[in-house]
Amino acid sequence: MAIKIKRGTQITFEAKDDAEALRTVRDRLGPDAVILSSRRVKAGGFLGLFRRTVLQVSAAVLEEERRSESDAEKKERLAAFQKLLEIKQAMVSPGEGVTGNEASALDGETFRGDRTLSAAGVYSLRPQKVKKEVLPQDGTPDGVEFSRQGLALASEKTPPPAGPPETVSPEKLQNEVNEIARRLDLVLKRLETERSEPAPPPLPSDGGKDILAKLLAAEVSETHARSLVERFRDDPGGKDFAQWLSKKIPVAAQESWEALGGRKVMLIGPTGVGKTTTIAKLAAIHSLWKKKKVFLLTADTYRIAAVKQVETYSKILGIPMDVVDDPKLIGPVLEKTGESDLVLLDTAGRSQRDGVRIEEMRELYLAYQPDAVHLVLAANMKYRDMLDVVKRMGVVPVSRVIFTKTDETTTYGPLLNILLDFDRPVSFITTGQNVPNDIEVASGVRLAEMLLGEERGTSGA
Repeated sequence: MAIKIKRGTQITFEAKDDAEALRTVRDRLGPDAVILSSRRVKAGGFLGLFRRTVLQVSAAVLEEERRSESDAEKKERLAAFQKLLEIKQAMVSPGEGVTGNEASALDGETFRGDRTLSAAGVYSLRPQKVKKEVLPQDGTPDGVEFSRQGLALASEKTPPPAGPPETVSPEKLQNEVNEIARRLDLVLKRLETERSEPAPPPLPSDGGKDILAKLLAAEVSETHARSLVERFRDDPGGKDFAQWLSKKIPVAAQESWEALGGRKVMLIGPTGVGKTTTIAKLAAIHSLWKKKKVFLLTADTYRIAAVKQVETYSKILGIPMDVVDDPKLIGPVLEKTGESDLVLLDTAGRSQRDGVRIEEMRELYLAYQPDAVHLVLAANMKYRDMLDVVKRMGVVPVSRVIFTKTDETTTYGPLLNILLDFDRPVSFITTGQNVPNDIEVASGVRLAEMLLGEERGTSGA
């Protein structure tokens, strides 16, 4: 079954507040109507003065379209999912918080059972980008390669992630956390040294000087930049620096299923980096295209409408979800995921300075026992801010890094700094709101090109 807008029922109007909007919708369209989107805009006035803030609302009556789900229907799920993300992006301020108005657009009650919105079924606040889609000869979505290096979604034959590791004890966890702290201390000392000591002599003008200038312009730390240039010059096989550098960038895998790092995956990170959106993209790719059994979990019970947001994503994608209210009570929740190929846990995007919430993350880690922890960092963050995130969230061992919002910066040096400083591979990068095209398995070639200014990301996470 799919849901579409009943012809001739979609309306757009202005209201003072949510209560008036609901009354207007019921009066004009009846009790079966739903609000598709709402946002506050400035209206009226004279010569730019005396303008008032009103609620601009879009609503419609939805109806079922009964048919068995085909490959075309799966594409419609993605189209609907994409439009839902566009509504979220347009209506919410920077950060991951969900506003009261947005909650009506993300109201899970709009979607019941296995229904999905058709491509026309969600109001879009800006034009949809058109991207070329490559399908194999049999017309099925298997084998579609998204983005450049790809979420090479080639197959049912893809081997599953590595089996679950041994149970992590509090003592082992502390040892791994101490290692992160040790590395961080070395990095901070190095930065202080770079700041206080006089600049080292310039490199010989044999090409190395130009490469160094490029790296420094991209905000690669001077220590790393000089080390890379010197190693390149000393490498007899080093001819093209971009190609050489691509092999030095630590990446998790060449294929999305392996890049996840295991069956039970946990995403952590500060507010506003796009964890929930990234998890939704990963869920869409692996459930709709790779035909894996995906289960969504959320421990983000602090944000307004956050649980409803994940619930809506799960219903659009047709996959189960549950809420982890208390790490101590996670057992029954995990029992429900028993037959799932992939379990994705979304955590609260609290500030890295919120000590209480960070400690709760440690408890959640020990209760969940993930196969992999992905630290989500926005590419437009300052390097020092990234280090602060690592410091505050280092209460759990990070195994991989995801960089989001790569379109919102033109300097990618801090990304390389983090990977080299902490010897952790990058698993995915996100380059836009389109689903699933704008998430990629991280590639050394892609990152090297971005770093050296030969290629840019295209739009935010």
